[in-house]
Amino acid sequence: MGKVIYTLIVVLVTAWSVFFIANYYQDKSDNQNVNSGLTQNTDSEGNTQIVQNVVEREVVTQEEARIDAINKVSPAIVGVVNFARNTTQGEGSGIIYKTDGNDAYIVTNQHVVDNGDYFEVVFSNGERAEATLVGSDIYTDLAVLKVSGVEVETVAEFGNTEDLKVGQTVIAIGNPLGLDFAGSATLGIVSGQDRVIAVDLNGDNRDDWEMTVLQTDTAINPGNSGGALINLDGKVVGINSMKIATSSVEGMSFSIPTYVAIPIITDLETYGEVRRPQLGVYIQEMSMIPDRLKEMLKIPTDQKTGVFIYEVFEGGLAEKMGLKAGDIITAINGEEVEDTMAFRKKLYLMREGDKLELTVIQDGQTKTLSETIQPADGNSL
Repeated sequence: MGKVIYTLIVVLVTAWSVFFIANYYQDKSDNQNVNSGLTQNTDSEGNTQIVQNVVEREVVTQEEARIDAINKVSPAIVGVVNFARNTTQGEGSGIIYKTDGNDAYIVTNQHVVDNGDYFEVVFSNGERAEATLVGSDIYTDLAVLKVSGVEVETVAEFGNTEDLKVGQTVIAIGNPLGLDFAGSATLGIVSGQDRVIAVDLNGDNRDDWEMTVLQTDTAINPGNSGGALINLDGKVVGINSMKIATSSVEGMSFSIPTYVAIPIITDLETYGEVRRPQLGVYIQEMSMIPDRLKEMLKIPTDQKTGVFIYEVFEGGLAEKMGLKAGDIITAINGEEVEDTMAFRKKLYLMREGDKLELTVIQDGQTKTLSETIQPADGNSL
């Protein structure tokens, strides 16, 4: 009898313990679900409803982040109106990135201000002010404007483009099709990093430069140029510049990444130009040189690569180095150059005080010429 009673007591205690523990964890689970905004409704597997609620919360969080980011940056986005001979010849977008007292500095695209003789900035509140062109750069399609005598409350903050990942959400803010649609925002993702796009700078229907850009599927239209591409933290990660617009292509837009833009902006603001080295020459593709001219200049007719010099300017670095018209540059600092585009890209990475070494074919002989880069002077290469 005693053993039976003892066994019954053990069973009751065990059952009570199990009941207490089960209820404790059930209460804890319920509290966690309440705190997290989840319901206790479950399906046969016990988790479908919970997963659904998590997804709903993530959607709400993403939506809130987008709205906050747009609200944070939008007041720093302006319209840029380009006037030529008192006539409006174009409208684009710009970003207020800096203030100094009552001066506001705005970055936009070079093609937005190209050939303009008067510029007007239209702020997000509708106010308008005359802007001065501080400087522009055709190679990176960037320009800086300054507006004086204004009070600006919002300045955009640059983010780090190099931290972006393919698939990450980005938002374009600008004025598609002009000021009638000012402050429009479009949503997309990062489609690719460090894309290289060939561009024609002088309108001769030949690509003569390559831009390094960030690819997105964000809708960018005429008028968006110079506007901001932002992340969900409300930081500018790119300056909208171009898109591929053909009937067979959709969702391929390009922005100038901040790591490219910031040094250019600094040079434009400081010097009114980008301080790239200038050789003081005019150059041409080897493919444009006929075999008969090659023979006259003692150049091998099978020479297809390199850069042909067809004019050297007096007093420039090229003359100081000993370069002459008819020479061919085949390498820069020991690295072979295929064409003028490759040569420009290598040369423009250098700065004042760097040693420049050129391998050239001159009078039928291969020579190495060197000199220290001098301060930029003039627009010739």
